[in-house]
Amino acid sequence: MKNHKISVYPSWVLVCLAVFFYQDSQSRSNLLYAEPSSIGSEAAVRDGAETISREDIIFKTKAPKAEKKGSRPPEKQYPRRHTITPHDAPATTGTVVSNPGRRPVEGKTVAHASTRTGSSQPVVRTAKRESLQETIDNAYESLLRGKKQEARNLYSQALFIETSKERREIIKRHLDILNKELIFSPTPGPDSTVYKVVSGDNLTKIAKRFNTTPGLIMEINRKKDSRIRVNEPLKILTGQSSIVVDKSDFSLILLIDGHFVRQYHIGTGKDNSTPEGTFVVETKLKNPIWYSQDGVYPYGHPKNILGTRWLGFRNEPGVVGYGIHGTTKPETIGIEASNGCIRMKNEDVEELYYFVTPETKVVIKG
Repeated sequence: MKNHKISVYPSWVLVCLAVFFYQDSQSRSNLLYAEPSSIGSEAAVRDGAETISREDIIFKTKAPKAEKKGSRPPEKQYPRRHTITPHDAPATTGTVVSNPGRRPVEGKTVAHASTRTGSSQPVVRTAKRESLQETIDNAYESLLRGKKQEARNLYSQALFIETSKERREIIKRHLDILNKELIFSPTPGPDSTVYKVVSGDNLTKIAKRFNTTPGLIMEINRKKDSRIRVNEPLKILTGQSSIVVDKSDFSLILLIDGHFVRQYHIGTGKDNSTPEGTFVVETKLKNPIWYSQDGVYPYGHPKNILGTRWLGFRNEPGVVGYGIHGTTKPETIGIEASNGCIRMKNEDVEELYYFVTPETKVVIKG
């Protein structure tokens, strides 16, 4: 009897282990998001980058219930979405840089979730859940391979597919971590080129050559002042900036070549007076004067509510005097309170100001 019991016991152990590993593999295959910290010591997320705890990120997809035959017609198959990616701009160590001031193809500066039509109003596309799952999986694989720009672009695409507010916040945390290195650091990468200063250069001249701003060059190279020296290497972002404003959730998203860079909280016009459509930035001002209906107030005057920066839209028939600006009333961020302009916190509009050049497109949707 003892021998019989000993021979049966291991088989039960093997069965239990098999069931456990099968369930574990099924659970892992259903993870909707994978965060950088889950890769552990992989080179793709080393480099001292911030990480997100696994507890923040685990979401499981729900398997659809089996349906009876003939209960509904087959689901329509939609074409797969394609990521809009910029042309890679290789880093150079000389003073001659290929394609300075290059602009992306028209219509590719709008968020992935939108498409331009004959109307100025963006049209939101719908996407199947399987497409989102595939995009997230591909972003995760790109992180494993150390392709951070590719991962950032895929997460950006996923952000505009996802409808859950909670999961959108998680994706944005991924994007913030990746953009901290790709955009907001002196580290060269596919989004940028490296320019070596030559005699006679200044930041204004360099910025004009690359269709960027002196302030952005200073910001990403962490320069405290505008002085530069011959042969100093400067990281220069090469993509085209654009802006998408969503009045429904008081948000403004900054994009480069159609990919997410930063989201800001904003205030809009009372009684839904902020106009909708596609606009173009025409003027940029520091410490703006406010020409109000009841007087002209210089910067710093108690009645000047424009804050520290003004990004004015090109006037169009029926749409005159609108723009994006800071505010002396930060308590109005997140509500409808202005005369139609878009309000931002001063520190936020100052950062946005670096990225915006004349002709930057702004899409405002309801």
